[in-house]
Amino acid sequence: MFFRRRNFPATVHTSALQHVSTVQWPGEQAFPPFIEKARQLSAPRILELGTRRAVPGLSTRKDALFPNAREYVGTDIEIGQDVDVVADVHRLSKFFGEGSFDIIFTEAGFEHFKYPHLAAHEIMKTLRVGGLVFVQTHQTFPIHAVPFDYFRFSTDALRSLFGTRMGMKIHAAGYGSPAAIYSRVTPAGHLAPAFLHVNLFAEKIHETPQRFIYEYDCLLDATQG
Repeated sequence: MFFRRRNFPATVHTSALQHVSTVQWPGEQAFPPFIEKARQLSAPRILELGTRRAVPGLSTRKDALFPNAREYVGTDIEIGQDVDVVADVHRLSKFFGEGSFDIIFTEAGFEHFKYPHLAAHEIMKTLRVGGLVFVQTHQTFPIHAVPFDYFRFSTDALRSLFGTRMGMKIHAAGYGSPAAIYSRVTPAGHLAPAFLHVNLFAEKIHETPQRFIYEYDCLLDATQG
């Protein structure tokens, strides 16, 4: 199988959200309803996860998307350009306190989080009741360690991280950036659905339990848990 080389404009190598219209991003998207609701908030305090500049001269921070922000904090596990606070997402509430942000936002971050359920739990604890969370990560993507690359996600996977029993209401989840997978192991794999991006928009409607509550698919397991 051979691939035809294409010349892409430089913008395709930048942030997936940086140069896209809120109504033109392909697929069933969580981003347009999220950004609409986020801009309705009065002077929100916003936390973006994973802001360290990986490519010299290219910032992926999203400050410009939120002109109504009272405060915009960029955080990362490593010190670097575009990082306001060095913090581990797995201990986020220890750094910032519970219920301290109106919006928590992460693009291309969850694939780098070692313990996704713990990261999601800390995000929910750090969000205030009525606050919004937006997650964009990868469903299919080349391995890219910055500094570690752990996971890929489906919409089902993201929904499982922000469950109703954790006090969350999921407004939307969907895929973006259609892709094709080619492999000798599965010759017809490119015919199956695949996407570079997957995203979720949720709102915290109740206080977050101090322990993560797993919502089992098997009813027998649920009664025994």
